[in-house]
Amino acid sequence: MMQYLVCKKSAEPVLEAFAFLAERIGLTLNREKTRITKLSDGFDFIGFNFVKRKSPKSGKKVIYTFPAKHAQKAIRNSLKFLTSRRAPVSPKEYVELVKPVVMGWVNYFRHANASDAFRGLQRFINIRFRRYLIRRSRGRGFGWKKFPNGKLYAMGIVYIGSGMMEYPTKLAHD
Repeated sequence: MMQYLVCKKSAEPVLEAFAFLAERIGLTLNREKTRITKLSDGFDFIGFNFVKRKSPKSGKKVIYTFPAKHAQKAIRNSLKFLTSRRAPVSPKEYVELVKPVVMGWVNYFRHANASDAFRGLQRFINIRFRRYLIRRSRGRGFGWKKFPNGKLYAMGIVYIGSGMMEYPTKLAHD
């Protein structure tokens, strides 16, 4: 597991102190996995990318969190695994496969600066569902005219919107 220490000044003395404390409680610091980096270069941790940038509003340097690139790639890969243009499922079943995966990912990252990642994921989901529908109807092309975004959302495909998704409070059979 990668360890991170965030310091305002020089990191070497803090790293040595941390290694000493870890050794005292019976842990060893893996020097191969430990790295020193500037916060302005950013680092990935538990699916988030942390980076220090100048705020466009205040002009001060602020730490921003974004979904890491590998996390964005992972959600796309899991959706590719779940869905196929040739899937022998109905559109309703397709939507029910995608919805919980996307809702979980969006709710995990909704407190980060994720609007660009959410827009990209929404585009990916819409294109993938649209291609599935075109293939299913034995149509040609990309299906933009036959299945505009509004029609996809009416069919139940998940709409990320602002990223403020909630899990349903009532079950369908209530």
